[in-house]
Amino acid sequence: MILEIKAFTALGNGNVIEVAVAINEGEHSERKYFKILSSDFASMHLTKGEISPELCDALEKAENRCEAYLRALNIISFGANTSRTLKIKLKRRGIDEEAANEAVDMLRDKGYLNEEEDLRREIERCIRKKWGSRRIIAHLHSKGYEDEIISSAEDFFLNEDFDELCFELLCDKCDEIPKDPKERQKLVAFLSRYGYSMSEIKFAFTKFNEQ
Repeated sequence: MILEIKAFTALGNGNVIEVAVAINEGEHSERKYFKILSSDFASMHLTKGEISPELCDALEKAENRCEAYLRALNIISFGANTSRTLKIKLKRRGIDEEAANEAVDMLRDKGYLNEEEDLRREIERCIRKKWGSRRIIAHLHSKGYEDEIISSAEDFFLNEDFDELCFELLCDKCDEIPKDPKERQKLVAFLSRYGYSMSEIKFAFTKFNEQ
């Protein structure tokens, strides 16, 4: 079998290069077209002419990486994703694990995937909803953020006064604290579902009664 690169074609804005490879096996011949990233094209130092089977395999891997990268770019264009959720979405679209990992690493290196910045924006949105720290952390885990990334935003939790935030939510919820124990407990349960601790809820109740 003889493998030979016949042509290179820049596609779109030049970020993708199509490599035409002729495959000759006696009387049978065909052409295969590999779409690879321009960065891979440059690093592989490709030239026209005969190539080894190993280089053809490398072209196939580069094509998988290109497909994964372009799919990943399309996914993040619709909204923020964590590395974990992005890899899951790529695998669901038929991308193999190696290519998915490489695509996510490339996006991170280029600055297109910034989990810490996305995390901070997500926390800010939660705080605007008057969520307590417990609910925020649970929400971040559900979005796919790892513990290590969440702990990197610790200053957000240290700088936010969740006692006051709980008090604001309580003021939004009612005009007065109910005297009936059952109704009072419902109010406590409501604040707890928003992610507030009992100490934060007690502070809010005390400040409310002191108004």
